[in-house]
Amino acid sequence: MTAMMGLIRTLVVCAAVAVGFFALPAPRAAYAGVITVDTVWQGEVSVTEDILVPAGVTLTVRPGTSITVAAAESTKTDPEYLSPLTEITVRGRLVVEGTDGAPVLFAGEFGKVGEWAGILVDGGSATLAGCRVSGAETGISVIDGSLRLRRATLQQNRYGLAAQGRKAEVVIEESRVTGNDYGLFSLHGARVASRDTTVAGNRKKDTHTALAREEWPVGTLSPVAESPVGRRYQDEVLRGETIWQGRVVVNGLIRVPEGSRLVVMPGTVVEFAKKDTNGDGIGENGLLIQGRFVAKGTAGQPIIFRSAERDKKRGDWDAINIMNSAGAQNLVEYCLIEHAYRGLHFHFSNVAINESVLRENYRAIQFQESVVAMTGNTLQGNHSGVQGRDSRVIFTDNLVCANQMGGNFFRAELTARGNRIVGNMREGLRIRESVATVRENLIDGNRYGLMVADTFYGELSRNSFTNNLEIGLSMKNIDNLEVAGNVVAANGFSGLNIQDARAVIAGNLVADNGERGIGAQNFDGEITGNSFTRNGLYAIDLDGRKDLAAPANWWGGDDPERVILDKQDDPARGRVSYDRASGNPLPYVWPLPSLLTDMTWRGVIVVERPVTVLAGATLAIAPGTTVRFAREAGLAVKGRLLARGTAEGKIFFTSLEGKEASAWDEVLLEYATGSEISHCVFEHATWGIHSHFTNLSVTDSRFTRNYGGMRFRSGPVQIRRSTFADNAIGIRSYIGNAVIAENTITRNETGIFVREKGGGLAITRNTIAGNSGYGIRVGDFNNEDVDARSNWWGPGDPAAAIFDGRNEPGIGFVRYEPFLNGPVGAGDGAKP
Repeated sequence: MTAMMGLIRTLVVCAAVAVGFFALPAPRAAYAGVITVDTVWQGEVSVTEDILVPAGVTLTVRPGTSITVAAAESTKTDPEYLSPLTEITVRGRLVVEGTDGAPVLFAGEFGKVGEWAGILVDGGSATLAGCRVSGAETGISVIDGSLRLRRATLQQNRYGLAAQGRKAEVVIEESRVTGNDYGLFSLHGARVASRDTTVAGNRKKDTHTALAREEWPVGTLSPVAESPVGRRYQDEVLRGETIWQGRVVVNGLIRVPEGSRLVVMPGTVVEFAKKDTNGDGIGENGLLIQGRFVAKGTAGQPIIFRSAERDKKRGDWDAINIMNSAGAQNLVEYCLIEHAYRGLHFHFSNVAINESVLRENYRAIQFQESVVAMTGNTLQGNHSGVQGRDSRVIFTDNLVCANQMGGNFFRAELTARGNRIVGNMREGLRIRESVATVRENLIDGNRYGLMVADTFYGELSRNSFTNNLEIGLSMKNIDNLEVAGNVVAANGFSGLNIQDARAVIAGNLVADNGERGIGAQNFDGEITGNSFTRNGLYAIDLDGRKDLAAPANWWGGDDPERVILDKQDDPARGRVSYDRASGNPLPYVWPLPSLLTDMTWRGVIVVERPVTVLAGATLAIAPGTTVRFAREAGLAVKGRLLARGTAEGKIFFTSLEGKEASAWDEVLLEYATGSEISHCVFEHATWGIHSHFTNLSVTDSRFTRNYGGMRFRSGPVQIRRSTFADNAIGIRSYIGNAVIAENTITRNETGIFVREKGGGLAITRNTIAGNSGYGIRVGDFNNEDVDARSNWWGPGDPAAAIFDGRNEPGIGFVRYEPFLNGPVGAGDGAKP
């Protein structure tokens, strides 16, 4: 534990100690803390607080040992641990030597499911034989570690075994995973092999495998040039104003007392040597700010705080501690903080953290009783991203990515907006006993998305709870909460889980979740004006006797009775009333300006401001979907667009208001390789499609009443069986590489405009007729001939429908002979 700001830790382990080794004969008990030497447990062992087996240490458990784990007395979680429940965490080695005749037992005190955390193999290794694990939240968790389990039973836990991370390797032999809520989970690419093992009879699900996106775009800072050490410090007090610049090495505790200020200049590198006096593996050197701290780097010259060790690891140094500094604001800006126990740690202080990167720390940021503003930061690859309590917090435009735990706020006044909370191994964000406004955040690819508990006022609106491996949004014991305008989609089990809650759930898009859109138990409120579509088992699963009101929702074209599980299916459940069900999709206003992850749009999507599909993400648009764009709004695709309609289920890209050309902007594809557009209608746009450097296929589509139907540069592009009608320009090519075939191009002012470098075009077997100006017009800067053989140009001389070198000497010619004598059969794009 920490004494005075976490700089001095003590370890209490009651045991008989031998030289370099100690054992626990019955009935001696191990109480808590970090095991610093190789250790043996045997007989009756009581674990009263968290146990940590650090790297380089082995814990051995002898046959017949019974280990009882006490329930935690508080919800506090120190950075080196993962759960608020009591846990046995292994970063070194755990060996359990049970036998059939003398098994080893791990259990909670009271025989209840979920009363302790379980055995957590966190980057370490464990070999367990002849044992039984029960009463845990997760019997055994493996996070980027290794486990061999033989002749073991995992029973009466919430989860039997969960393996996470691509470095996780699990081998299970002759074992049983049964009688848990959930059996065996393999997540985030963990490798699990089993032999002669039974995974059956678990109450909710036996097995589950889920993958999340492997890599995320992360914030980086410019590198800083290495320089020789300018200052070295041991334990020291800095009075008055001190300025650090260059390279500083700290091998002690630096204290800045009240009334003093430490200023760190741009480009400075501060390194902390590791000092570990109690052998718990956690460094003790750091900063203690009781005055004011200003570390203001720049984008080009960031400030770096890091370990001074050659083999740098998280926990090599303690923290930048800011205590009782509630006057003028402390500032951390454009800083890189890594390898700490807690990167930033403050109490009773006023702190702003901007545009900084905190990575490879046990906990990036921790605070309480403070006023905190965090904007534009990246918290990546930490054990825990941010934990705050009893504070006023503004949390905007941050990236919380690839941590084991994302964010955790307790008794906070929280405003969280515009954040990307993605790819965290456990919760993306947890909020308890708080007043929270959570708006326009992306919460995606975590094991659990957002978990809200014991909260009695707030707003969750216009967020994206998507692609989380189990649950998108969980609400328990909440009241007076507004849940509106969110997209809750493609989560592994449930989109929303609601228990003991009173709220208004309105105007959300709930789609493509693995099992259920909403799972509800004891819900008092109304679920109205939502769109439910393509959820695996049920739109709403009512688990409880209390009736639920769900009026005026769209049920995705399904019979509500079929997609609702309630009293009609099980007399022990309450009844879901679904009166005034909508027969058509309800318009859903897309909430976020960018798509970072894969997404499917269904129903009616309203785009009120420009939306960008970022590189690495795919936007799929389902057949029958209508996308309506407000004025000046459009869609920019830098990832991939798959708009695959059908003849009976066309996709419409159209205006929200106005039926004239240029009532909305365009669909822009830039380096969007592999994009496909079929059976789509583009109308009332400035340009229906605007493509740059994209391998694109457009088939069976219709472009009408736009300023321009489609324009492209480079390619390769395939445009087939489509109709371009009633536009100012049907198709515009600039240095294009395209096949334009079997299309109908009519009633435009200009059918095809070849601005420059038309030699890469093959225009063949099209109907190019009835355009008021020209069927093909060659631009003034085009000096290449255009291949346009075997098209029908309407009655009369084809040359009359062409503007080329015959009209303006010096530009290329359209080679139109031979030409067809009649129109080409219309493709599906010709059908309205």
